[in-house]
Parts: sequence; structure tokens; C-alpha cells
Amino acid sequence: MSDSVPKFERLMNLVAFLLASSEPIPFSEIRKGVIGYNDRAREDAVEKRFDRDKKELREMGIPVEYVAGDEHGREGYFIPLQEYFHRELDLLAEEAALLAILGNAARGSNDAISFNLRSAHLKLAIDAPISDSMREQVPGRMLFSFSRGRRDRATLDNLDRLGQAIVSRRTVVFKYRKPQARKTEERRLHPYGLGYREGEWYLVGSDLDRDDIRQFKVLRIQGTVRVSRERRPEFQVPTGFKIEHYIERAPWEFAGGKEEWAQILFGSDVAWMVEEAKRPGQKFERRPDGSGVLSLKVRRSPETHQRLLSFLSSYSADCAILKPAWLRKQAHGHLQELKERYV
Repeated sequence: MSDSVPKFERLMNLVAFLLASSEPIPFSEIRKGVIGYNDRAREDAVEKRFDRDKKELREMGIPVEYVAGDEHGREGYFIPLQEYFHRELDLLAEEAALLAILGNAARGSNDAISFNLRSAHLKLAIDAPISDSMREQVPGRMLFSFSRGRRDRATLDNLDRLGQAIVSRRTVVFKYRKPQARKTEERRLHPYGLGYREGEWYLVGSDLDRDDIRQFKVLRIQGTVRVSRERRPEFQVPTGFKIEHYIERAPWEFAGGKEEWAQILFGSDVAWMVEEAKRPGQKFERRPDGSGVLSLKVRRSPETHQRLLSFLSSYSADCAILKPAWLRKQAHGHLQELKERYV
């Protein structure tokens, strides 16, 4: 069997295996019967893996317990059903909507509170009587989170105006300064959602002058956001719109021309790190020598290599762009400029 089963899948296999048994299961049976433990690794390595998984499951609130011998002499691991399953909750639609917003808020951070909130939300979600339309309106379209650090009053006020415009579906107008730009540009937008990622708020919506969905960092909005005074909704949010699809996209995926696949080769010393950190939608193929190829989508533009630079630089010289050819050419030209300037 393969020893490359993802951790989440391995944990779920273990939970399902223990819940399916009416009696304690010794580790020897878990070793043979659970995909994720029945690989070719040494016995002590698998035991350590199992110990780590037990600890992680317990931290998630799943009680994996051990009995040295019950009344029939059976020993092994089990999950007490009365502690694993919660009684059914009778939630009002408003309460369920609040839970949905809190669950989305937990996505914006990795601290202990957010981790526990995500865990609790997953356990309660099955009892939430949220209709499909409400799911689309509340959690799917707007991704709320809590901001750490200070925000100036103007930014907080703009966040409030943008939130109101999103809910009422009204047009907004604001002045925006691009990175490294000296002047601001006026933008007219149908705002679809607000998202919080890596310490910053982002606005996503349809740019009316460019006829395209664009993303804006709220902190770069200059002055006050103006919201249309129209009383009726001025636009419809596209069916299936999910702000996560835009907030989670990397800079090299978002703006530019035609979208195409790029392949980047990483050396054996860093390939495992790239594989563990890959984003949704990316693909990673490990090679026999330990190296690996990351496939990701990029948009063709003169700045694509610059958007990739900070990502690639973290892996030093242990990476190389395989294709497309135009991206290789961009990166090579940039490195030549740096060499001539500083060497």
C-alpha cells in the first residue's frame, strides 16, 4: 500500500474504523485494517504516526480512548459513542445564519480560538436549518473575519459602507491607488463580497468600466467610499459566486490576459515543503529522485514573473520554471537585470 495518504484522509479512516466496531480494537488490527497505517513504513514509525493522530483527534474533540482489558478481556482503542455524537439541536434560521457567519470568520486566522471555532462549527453544521438560498446569501457570498492590529477610522468606515452596499446590492464609487502608483483612479463597482486574508481586507466585485470581476485591497482605497442612493437593488450577484474563489487566489492568477498552466520544478530539499503548502487548484507531482513539479495557473501579462518572485524566492535556487516559455523568458530577463545592476 502507498504511504502517501493525506493526513486528513488518514484521520477520517481511523475515526470511521473505530466507530464501526462495537468492541475495543488493538493497534495490530488498526495497523492492518486502516488505510494510512498499512504501508511499508517501520513499525515504530507507524506507532509514532498513530500517537500523533490520536493526540490531534483528541484536540479536535474526538475522544480516542484505550482500555487495557474490558470484562471480556478485550483490549484496544475505541471512541465512546455517547461522547462523540451530540444530541440534535433545534436551531432557528437566524441562529443558524449566525453560526454560518461565525464559521466563516474562523477561516481568517489560525489562532487557537479560530481553530476551536472551526471545529465546533463543523460539528453543529449538520443541524443548521439553513435553506440553499440563505447559504448562498450569507456564508457563500460574504466571508467575514476579525481583523488584528490597528485600522484607521477611515478604513473602518469604508468597510462599514462596503458591507452595507453588498447587502443592499448598490453601486459604490471610490478612488483607488494601485501598488507603486503615484496617482489614484476612480473605480465604479458592483460589490459582490468582502474577504479577509493574511491580515488584510479585500473587496471583490464587477468593475463597471473594465467589465470584469476585480479584487481591491480596502486599505488602498483613498478617501470615502460613495454608495449609490438608489433604493432598489442595482445588480444581481452571479449564480455560484463564492468570494473564497477570489480571496484565496494567488496574485499571478487574478489579473492579466489568457489563463494557462505553468510548471515549476523544485529540488528534493524543498519539494516536500511545496507539496504541503500547495494551494487549492494546484497540482504537485513527486519525482523518483525526490524533486517535484508544481503546476499552477497563471495569467499572461508583463508582470506575471514579478508576482511569482516573492513566492519563488523563498525557495532560493532550488526551483526552475519549466514552462510556459514566455514566463521563463520573463524570469530570465529579470535575473539578468538584477545581475547587471548589483554584480
